[in-house]
Amino acid sequence: MLECALWAPSACNMQLWDFVVITDKATRDALAPAVPHADKAQVCIFICYNTRFSQGSYANIQSASAAVMNMLLRAHSLGLGGFWQATITDRLLLREILRLPRDVEVLSTTLFGYPAESPGAPARRDPSHLVHWEKYDLTRKPVLPSAWRPTNWTLAQVADYHQARIRAGPRYNKPVASEYRAVRGYLGHALRRAGVNASGKVVVDLLPCTGLYLEAMSNEVPEASFQFVELGRQVAEFVQRRLPRPATFHQYAMTATGGASSDIADASSDAATLVFRLENLPTAERRRLLAEARRILKPGGTLVVVHTNVRSYFEVFRAIRWLIGRRDVQYALHTDPSLGPFEALSNDEVSDLLVESGFRIEHRHGAFPLPPPDEAKHRVRALPRAVAPLAGPLGRLYELTAPLHRFLRPFARVRFITAVK
Repeated sequence: MLECALWAPSACNMQLWDFVVITDKATRDALAPAVPHADKAQVCIFICYNTRFSQGSYANIQSASAAVMNMLLRAHSLGLGGFWQATITDRLLLREILRLPRDVEVLSTTLFGYPAESPGAPARRDPSHLVHWEKYDLTRKPVLPSAWRPTNWTLAQVADYHQARIRAGPRYNKPVASEYRAVRGYLGHALRRAGVNASGKVVVDLLPCTGLYLEAMSNEVPEASFQFVELGRQVAEFVQRRLPRPATFHQYAMTATGGASSDIADASSDAATLVFRLENLPTAERRRLLAEARRILKPGGTLVVVHTNVRSYFEVFRAIRWLIGRRDVQYALHTDPSLGPFEALSNDEVSDLLVESGFRIEHRHGAFPLPPPDEAKHRVRALPRAVAPLAGPLGRLYELTAPLHRFLRPFARVRFITAVK
């Protein structure tokens, strides 16, 4: 693999790269906090460049990329698994372990080993969405917004970005365990209370995206029949592959009158769920989606909404990330995983939307007025290294204040609402 890397093209054929190869298990284990999954690979190869050379026109990055591609192709031909790892969570620790000279930087990390499974080729984008002839054609496909607020996006752009994130494999991103348990628990309780855990009962999940909570609900109420509404077929196929049993997909598409709808029959569903998706949509689309929920529900049908509360510590962490430069769309700091534009909503705003759409609020609940230990660790890890020690005190504060949490629910990060048509 190294020989193939050395035969890759480089800027002016100067071959000014260096390759640091790690095979020692103890070193790989030590690298894990800095390079995710380094401890799981048999070999880690870091391509390094001296910062004083080949930076013009990104020549160093282009050279390293060509070398990585050659290594990956050779690994595949040998029956090995290769993973081009873009994430380095602690560059200072990485530098210490590799003992890099002052002017040398790691440009690329590639992990190799024997694959535990052989997945098929991942989905590819439709060429018509990304190929431009002779010039960049903004009239045919406008560029995706760089802003994280959904008001700057159209529904079609949200759908396009969701498909891009699905292709990135978010099924394998682990949710924060405390949040997952809380959301799954509430969804299961609310659906059982609505009486849908029985044969012949139909539950519709609206825009499940990764399918994380649709999968959970399928296990929580195993007797119910599940359907789901999604914006794109690739996302729908991704969802269906992870479910423990079949669920029918319905396309949520723009109508000729400018609205959006699915082909689910009127008043045909017993319950519907909407988990962390109102925050993902422009204001007008939030109203359309709630109108769609009301249309498909039977009279007396239940809608369960889970959303992120703007009046919580969520906004504090978002502001900090903004200040340190994490301002692009995928760092909007919402839940599993980064799925495009996202704007936390107030409790009153969501309640008003539900009432305006023809629902009666039956129950409200909140979780996490302070970050629990696992979330504190998760949030702090992306901040400067000097801030990392705060994760422990934050987690302990959550545990110490547990008796007061019920009084702090208006400020809980995750809010739950059960509404009835």
